Amino acid sequence: MARSFYEKLQAAQTERASDLALLLSPKFLKMPAPIARYDDPFLPFGKAVVDATRDLVCAYIFDLAAYLTHGAAGAVALERTIAYVGADGSTITILHGPFWGKDYVEAASDRAFHVDAVTLVSEADIPAYLSEPGMAAFLVAQEFTQTLYGAGIYHPQDHWLRFYDRKQPPLKLRVLGDKALYGDGTDSFAATIRAAVSTERAKA
Repeated sequence: MARSFYEKLQAAQTERASDLALLLSPKFLKMPAPIARYDDPFLPFGKAVVDATRDLVCAYIFDLAAYLTHGAAGAVALERTIAYVGADGSTITILHGPFWGKDYVEAASDRAFHVDAVTLVSEADIPAYLSEPGMAAFLVAQEFTQTLYGAGIYHPQDHWLRFYDRKQPPLKLRVLGDKALYGDGTDSFAATIRAAVSTERAKA
């Protein structure tokens, strides 16, 4: 039987001894020099970041809007980076739209981007995404207006997510973003990212 999202997230947090999620939001003007040389830099950048941090974080959040600034090539980079992260079978992948409406269930499912969770604007849309086996949804808001399980809250301004299960205590994720990713534009950028993430992990 497939694990629930809660079970997978809990296992990833335990395995990595980490409550960190890293937000991948690629930006052309901030690409480190070794990556900026590529015609399509988003995929090599994502893979370099993942290689440097996979053992330190339990989840990656993919900023859809940032990837789509590179058009079709960005969409391909997004799909391939998600697959690269998900290949280990244990790291959580979250696609940050945030989406409005029920029309993107197919895009998030294992028939397309194949992520573990999505972010949504409307609480009313959550059940449609939870109907997809193993998928979770995070509402971009401060709180729910009703009790919902199998879903969570994402608060970008305060850099955290919280996920709720009916029988278990909530699981919280701290979110790291541009500050951790773009502190070094030199050949040592990956080591700098790893050091930044390691420092935050130690604060748990």
